[in-house]
Amino acid sequence: MYFKRIRGVLVILSVLVSASYGQKDDVKGACDITLRDENLTVNCSRRDISTIPTWPEQINNLEQVHDVVITFFNNSITTLTELSGVRGSHVAISFKSNQIVEIEDDAFSNVPRMVYLDLSNNFITGEVLRSEIFHGPYKNGVYDSIALETLNLGFNEIHSLDRYLFQYTPNLTRLYLNNNPIEILDHVTILALSSAGNLEVLDLSKTDIDTIPLDAFRGLANLQHIDLSDNRFTTVPESLSLVGSTLKYLTFNKNPIVKLDDDSFVGLNNLIELEVAENDYLEEVTRSTFTPLKNLRVLHLCHNMNLRYISHNAFRGLKDKWTLKEVYLDDNNLSELSTDLMPWSKLEILGMTGNNWLCNCDLANIITGQGASSKFKPGEIPYCAAPMRLAGSLITNITISFCPAFDKTFTPNRGFSLGNLKPKHVIWSILGVALIVFVGMVLGMLAKGIKTVYVKKIKNASIRYANLKEDAINA
Repeated sequence: MYFKRIRGVLVILSVLVSASYGQKDDVKGACDITLRDENLTVNCSRRDISTIPTWPEQINNLEQVHDVVITFFNNSITTLTELSGVRGSHVAISFKSNQIVEIEDDAFSNVPRMVYLDLSNNFITGEVLRSEIFHGPYKNGVYDSIALETLNLGFNEIHSLDRYLFQYTPNLTRLYLNNNPIEILDHVTILALSSAGNLEVLDLSKTDIDTIPLDAFRGLANLQHIDLSDNRFTTVPESLSLVGSTLKYLTFNKNPIVKLDDDSFVGLNNLIELEVAENDYLEEVTRSTFTPLKNLRVLHLCHNMNLRYISHNAFRGLKDKWTLKEVYLDDNNLSELSTDLMPWSKLEILGMTGNNWLCNCDLANIITGQGASSKFKPGEIPYCAAPMRLAGSLITNITISFCPAFDKTFTPNRGFSLGNLKPKHVIWSILGVALIVFVGMVLGMLAKGIKTVYVKKIKNASIRYANLKEDAINA
């Protein structure tokens, strides 16, 4: 799941970093400088650089520069010192894969138009990150803000964030904290995140968190994409509902969740794309799981090795106003699906490969009767696993003789009349009634006989009274 809107400067940077992988490890010396159509690239990757150099004069003399990309990828820099000024409307800088353990105050004060900064794959701790690092020039007794929009802090040693870290970055829209040992979103970290009011993308994948406090996203009124993959969640965090009105993309892979139910996605009414994949403990998707997702268009429910059951009511309430266009159920442990799970004919793409499909009448109905066979991508047609005589066959080629024809017309129910009864039905009905009457009579006679005996033999038996006075005299 990725945003469609990516600035051109970021595209240039990704190409430049990729190209740097192709260079030989022993390349050293001056940085490569390229100027094309007012776009400047300074490639200082893999130069065995340990300190930040000053820019060559040819850069300082440039007047008309639009996008500037500077990369120090894969060097030996330990301390990030103050950078020299760079002209340009948009500046992107990468210090990915160095050995940075310290960042000086005012490090970026001379590049206030820096919109992209990559500090990933270093040894930066939360104590190193301070608001003083990111402020702009000092004017009229205060520090200006900088234009930073994207900050990548992934693969570092961060446990917590300073509450004022984003004080001078009001335009921050993309924050990557993935692969840091955060473990707990403490109070100051939550305050830091809440202060980034324009944040649209937040990556918290592989940070060892298992809960998110209910107020963690308060103030993030523009959050659209969050990645919670590869953590320790056993349920989908309830706190996501706080940003449910804006959240469009949710990635929830590799978590020890056992089931998805009607509480999992409550409040996420505007979610467009959901990815729940590679969750090894996920076994079932129960009734009304996806009911809150009224605008969902893409569902990745795949690569869950133990997922064996999806309730036929998992999409309850959505079938009349169906929005899903792409559903991926590949590489689960599914063998059967209900014919009424979803309106299969309304899909544009359907993925079902890598499951143990039982090619029965229900599956034949889905594939043949409801037209799901036309939704598979070329080369991604599933195979039958059972019964044995069909194992290995493409499910689009199966014909099951004992399955009824898929007639789309409906025959009206006929009313009942005595003419529908056959003679044998009448005879057996009479005999049944006669038997019941006979048994009733026998039981009645038996009960009457018992009552008579009781009255004569027991109830009316004579009672002998003893005269104690007479007996005493005779004695």
